[in-house]
Amino acid sequence: MIHSSDQDFIHERCDRRMEPFYWILTFEAMSFVFLLGIALIGGPIYLVYLYQSWTYILLLLLLPGAWLVRFTIRYLRSAIRKNRLLNRYKLYEDRIEYRIYNHSENTVREDAIRFGQIDRVYVSKYISQYDYAYRKSKLREAQPVFRILPIIYIQYRDGMNKKRVLAVPFYENGETEIWLKELQNHGTPLWATNRLLSELPEEEQLGMLDEEVSSMPFPFDRYLQPKLDSILNEIERRERAKNPDEFHDAAQAQVDPRHSGTAGRNALQALMRLKPQRSTLIIFTLLFAFLFVSIKLADKGIISPDSTGICLAVLFVAAVVYQYLVKHLTFWVPLRFLFISFFGWALIGGFMLESSAGPAPGEEYYTSAMAAVILMAGAVWPLFGILYWLRRKRRDRRGV
Repeated sequence: MIHSSDQDFIHERCDRRMEPFYWILTFEAMSFVFLLGIALIGGPIYLVYLYQSWTYILLLLLLPGAWLVRFTIRYLRSAIRKNRLLNRYKLYEDRIEYRIYNHSENTVREDAIRFGQIDRVYVSKYISQYDYAYRKSKLREAQPVFRILPIIYIQYRDGMNKKRVLAVPFYENGETEIWLKELQNHGTPLWATNRLLSELPEEEQLGMLDEEVSSMPFPFDRYLQPKLDSILNEIERRERAKNPDEFHDAAQAQVDPRHSGTAGRNALQALMRLKPQRSTLIIFTLLFAFLFVSIKLADKGIISPDSTGICLAVLFVAAVVYQYLVKHLTFWVPLRFLFISFFGWALIGGFMLESSAGPAPGEEYYTSAMAAVILMAGAVWPLFGILYWLRRKRRDRRGV
């Protein structure tokens, strides 16, 4: 479908591959999740073999372990396809050709759109999440978690005269300006919309693009950004004037950011939450210091070497405090806690080589550590659910 040697070719917009550093980091993180899943499967079986009796209850962890293994395999498979099979959009003098991959369903959509088939083109913005992972930068250069970038929605009719829409996201304003100028030269009507539609199915995109209240004609001249911002602000003022009560309720409820311009910006602020807080360092420093002291006490015979209960209690308290102090509780917070705890155990285990009691305490230490981490991996998710529910209730009472 795409012929790069055609003489009437003007511009190609192609997806980016992840930068090598973040590509390796992704595999390292997923490797940990995979090993955690294997531990949740093999650990309970091993403990049942050793102790039997009450340890049979640990077999319940086989299900979340199998889910983590399946999740890791599917995630990596999708990530590899996404990094290898790149969406491409090519602009010619008389048409647009594209090839788009659906990595979750493992399908591809490709076609050519003649300019005569285009009814209207909408200019808007979209949220490029984890943009730093796809952009070259220096080692100490600060990068935002996401960027707000331009996108165009091409509303056209296919060969069966069925109304369709093609979303073409861009990474730079200059690329968008090339496309808009060429489309404008062919008499294509240009409009602007403040809807965030990039994550919606095509049917919903078509329905919302037809809402005249959320769009206005876009008088594109030479530069995209200043005029687009002005038009989007004007659309928002018009919406607010027409439906003040509905607009206020939507902003207060923080509705789906894909359906509202104002709520979308509220959601953008909520995305900048992945940077570790200072409380993380404090909590884990105290946690590992306490565990190290416990190991030394067990080595001297002050407490029992089989300290699974003590280790689990400390991990549980640390998980409660850590998740409570985190400003924005997301799905990755419990995984981050387990990740750091896992390597914390390995780090502390290195000191067991200096134990005066020989190798036995080290074996008991690792057995206790395995049991505590496995139990904690099962307990951290109900804890996460409780804390998340309490935060939602508190936020609802405050009317946020």
